[in-house]
Amino acid sequence: MELLFQEGRKNNVAKRILKINSLQELKYPFNVDGYILGIDKFSYLFEKTFNVLDIKKIIDDNKDKEIFVSFNKIIYNDELSEYKKTLLDVDKLGVKGIIVGDVAALTYDLKTDVILDQFHLNNSYYTINHYFKNGVKGVLLTDDITGAEIEEIKQNTDALLFKNVFGFSHLSTSARNLVTNYMEHFNIPKMGKKHYEIKENKGNDYYKITEDDFGTHILDGKLLNLLGYNLPVDYEVIDGYLMDEEILLNVLENINDNHKVNEIIKNKYETSEGFINKKTIYKVKKNE
Repeated sequence: MELLFQEGRKNNVAKRILKINSLQELKYPFNVDGYILGIDKFSYLFEKTFNVLDIKKIIDDNKDKEIFVSFNKIIYNDELSEYKKTLLDVDKLGVKGIIVGDVAALTYDLKTDVILDQFHLNNSYYTINHYFKNGVKGVLLTDDITGAEIEEIKQNTDALLFKNVFGFSHLSTSARNLVTNYMEHFNIPKMGKKHYEIKENKGNDYYKITEDDFGTHILDGKLLNLLGYNLPVDYEVIDGYLMDEEILLNVLENINDNHKVNEIIKNKYETSEGFINKKTIYKVKKNE
């Protein structure tokens, strides 16, 4: 598949949605069609989350935007009761979609469209179609996927496709407090940073590592930038998590000018196109 470099999004009908990491970002109405909001206790990889009343007010104040609420956290047994109640409360708000990471949500007869976000698992139209037949309206595709694979999925599913196109890609999550344990083991004082960086022993690859109430998350040290591509998806997700907010604002203001976007970010971040144009080397053979 040849991915077409775009100028001005002439051939791309995908909607853009901004993942909200601060109250200030809700004041960025330009060039986005909607917002993804994190929910208190049941979201991670958000710098800001909201309770149900907060979300209702945001909906009322942004009638022209599609609002999605993310419950992307995997749920423990002792959280299920509160999780279900919160899901059902959000279900009554009239949001465009509820994004879930735990398939337990599919058992709650939600009236709102359910979008499945399983980080690295949504990479096959067989799996996506299975969930679609069982009540899932759409999926957030994994970041470790090629453009050709996205095209193949699009041609073989009726599910809505969401794709991260700008932000630091999530690589892994552990329920352990790895940063805290490391600092305590080596008697290093914490410096109040939102994140730290770790570097491979061999090579020059580096990663961002951050810790929250759930555990530890590792993200790519390079900023994923696919804004210059006409990807065959329904929603493009823009995520400013751990980014400089002023740079994010400038990117959003100039998002239809890919050359200008590259100029804005080049002095601050090293960028990557992920796997979008990389051929998949290893594949399971047919019938094996």
